[in-house]
Amino acid sequence: RSQTTMAQGVPLVRPLEAGLGAEGSRRADSRRRLLVLAPLATLALVACCVALAGDGSGSGEAGPVSDAMSKGQVDHMFRDKVFLEDYPKWAKTVPQINAVGGLNHGEWKYYKGPPFLQRVTMYSGTDVDISRSGNLVRRVLGLPLSFGKWEGNSFLDNFDSQQMRFLASNQHSALVIPPLTEGNMPLLPDVAKGLLHTYAAVGHNTLIVCGGAASVNFINMNLLGTEGERHLAPAWTRGPYEKQEVAVGTPFQTLPVTLPNVKNHAHGVRKESLPKEAVSYFETDGVSVVFSLPFGAGNLMFVGFDYTILSRPWVETLISAAQFAN
Repeated sequence: RSQTTMAQGVPLVRPLEAGLGAEGSRRADSRRRLLVLAPLATLALVACCVALAGDGSGSGEAGPVSDAMSKGQVDHMFRDKVFLEDYPKWAKTVPQINAVGGLNHGEWKYYKGPPFLQRVTMYSGTDVDISRSGNLVRRVLGLPLSFGKWEGNSFLDNFDSQQMRFLASNQHSALVIPPLTEGNMPLLPDVAKGLLHTYAAVGHNTLIVCGGAASVNFINMNLLGTEGERHLAPAWTRGPYEKQEVAVGTPFQTLPVTLPNVKNHAHGVRKESLPKEAVSYFETDGVSVVFSLPFGAGNLMFVGFDYTILSRPWVETLISAAQFAN
């Protein structure tokens, strides 16, 4: 046997390498390196292809999918603009604008916007004397003016408007209609009537109507069905008006036991004209001056004072009426 073989007969040197000498050995080494590197190169190529494919929109990987502006670039573009200035004035207030950053998610709701909705909104149309009774009601409700103007989302000047369409979706809120003038009483179109009905009936809201005979007629024409049906009968009688037992357990519980007439500025309806489901809170001699009517999930509230003069008991009554929406 040759000395170049082991006992098992396995050569210590491959025949080809033995025949070629040192040059053959170098070539063999190069061949072995190629055999090792070729699979690694293939794997690297596959990885690059996968990475390129992963940049498409179909991938769930984080990262930019286009060359669109970043949020910082957008902020810089609008650096000289007032935030939400494109929305109408009734849709926002400064505190709500400041809080909007945490609300921009999901679908629009009554508690987030824009438009933003207030808990108390006041009607301020041409039928309201905003220099006297309307202004006193505004002050009692704590509704601020905007640089002396009746604008912003605390005021509603048209029942047939886009603002009212949003307001009809409000919840646990109050819409206050101050005393209306006799010669300028609104008869609403059917669309506006429907929005008022929706507001009161759906969202546990309270529609508060203040004033005298003109305000009673507003209720009759716009809120209590079609002409010919039984309506509320405006009436007047000397006060004071006694608080009824049904006021216990309501926001009216803490009011005085009677309300004054105050120089004939209080008005009411004949109690017999009230629907059977109505609740009379203050009355005397068959005339109710503060009552409510259930309206679906909400209420229609009448506060029979014209608010052309100051009267503490009647101011407190209006404040308490707004609490029914809680």
